[in-house]
Amino acid sequence: MSEERIRNEFDEIARLSGMHGARDDRYDKFLAKLVPANARSVLDVGCGLGRLAARLAAPNRTVTGIDLSPEMIARASLMSDGAGTLVFKCGNFLEMEFPQRGFDCVISAAALHHMPIEPAVKRMVGLLRSGGTLVIHDLRSHSNVFDRACFLAGDAINCVERFVRSGRFFQERALREAWARHGASETYLSMKEVRALANNLLPTASVHSHWFWKYTIVWKETSRYRAN
Repeated sequence: MSEERIRNEFDEIARLSGMHGARDDRYDKFLAKLVPANARSVLDVGCGLGRLAARLAAPNRTVTGIDLSPEMIARASLMSDGAGTLVFKCGNFLEMEFPQRGFDCVISAAALHHMPIEPAVKRMVGLLRSGGTLVIHDLRSHSNVFDRACFLAGDAINCVERFVRSGRFFQERALREAWARHGASETYLSMKEVRALANNLLPTASVHSHWFWKYTIVWKETSRYRAN
């Protein structure tokens, strides 16, 4: 999928999310716990509407959220505190300038599949300070009957939870259709491919497989295992 198409589709999703409410992500709390408490500088790659970045913000920490979509960044920037602890920037992660080894933690949620995977992972590693933590969280494909059953069960659970919160089983039609158009041409890694990625580029990483279509890789930087 081209950069322009990704930008345009997420601009549309951002506008519709502003009208109908942001899409919930049940893993934000889990991801926030993976960021070390002593991390003073955090980069959120593909921050979207800024929900996770805002959760990670703290008085003793600077969180920088970046995203390709100007509309996403415009809405995320409304949460900026003016004190420099939560800032948002628009651009292509692979082309933007950052301080080398400038972050204690780099985190990316539901964004890696929009980028060339190996260059993106290597760049994330290169931005980590010694001892820093990399957290990659993304969608995964289903590869067997059990996976497909879990995905269907996840859909049903999401519908029930949405009904309890809002009285609606489904998102508003326009937002739902925008997500469907975007997802129609996307491809995701299987868990076998996720584990191969971790083994090849991030030795010693821990890999988590989640019921709701997601996986998480957590890796601690050491000079011995820095990606080349």
